[in-house]
Amino acid sequence: MISSVIKLFVASCLFGFSTLIAPIQSAAQEEEEEVPPAIEYRQSVMSAIAANRALLSAVIDDEVPYRNHLLAHAVSLNRLAVLAADIFPAGSGGDASRAKDEIWEDEEEFGVVVKAFQDASSELLESVYTGDLNAIQDAIGSVGRTCSGCHRPFRKPAN
Repeated sequence: MISSVIKLFVASCLFGFSTLIAPIQSAAQEEEEEVPPAIEYRQSVMSAIAANRALLSAVIDDEVPYRNHLLAHAVSLNRLAVLAADIFPAGSGGDASRAKDEIWEDEEEFGVVVKAFQDASSELLESVYTGDLNAIQDAIGSVGRTCSGCHRPFRKPAN
């Protein structure tokens, strides 16, 4: 009799616990699912831009011995800069994104800063072809300034 009561008690506790946890798990899954694919794609492109810029800096600052990788990272950054113009479709702002509404409210100015980034990444690529390490370092700095020139007016602070 006691073992039946204990089994019933344990089963009731497990059921009660699972009913408490299920909404929490469901809410966590819903949070993950709330990010629209367009925003996830944009975040991935922006992460790739940051990664390539950091890798270029690591190579040019002699933190790693991969000078032969400069061209690959410069080409990648240049191609990602081209994509940057397309990754902010109307309606892809909101709480799931750090993009400010100003992107769509002042599309002309946003286009200017994206073009500056594209131009800077092209200049970086050209400097890599010359092999002039000082020019490459200057061009990496120019790319960084275009990043902050866009982030300040058009990106929300991190939470």
